[in-house]
Amino acid sequence: MAAASQFPRGEFTAFSTAKMTYFMLMREDTTRADIEAFFGADARYVALTPMPSIEIHIPKAEAQTAVPGNLIAKFVNGKYKVMTADYYDHNFNAPITDKDNEGIF
Repeated sequence: MAAASQFPRGEFTAFSTAKMTYFMLMREDTTRADIEAFFGADARYVALTPMPSIEIHIPKAEAQTAVPGNLIAKFVNGKYKVMTADYYDHNFNAPITDKDNEGIF
């Protein structure tokens, strides 16, 4: 699990400094108040479960689950995405390749 004191640093800095995405680090001690503060009016579509996990059920969007160590990204268009460090690295830091895993320049 990523430590809150280490966030946002490293691979997540690009999004957080772009002012186009906001993040919430899912921790084992995440509270309902944390959910209310981050999700605002959408908090009514978010459940905090005993595992602990957060289940996001925004209307007209695919349901998502966040567990401790995941980041929940909130984009300015009102959409949410649960991310792991591996997902972020693969989709935003890894070189762009074609179907044969050859680099694209």
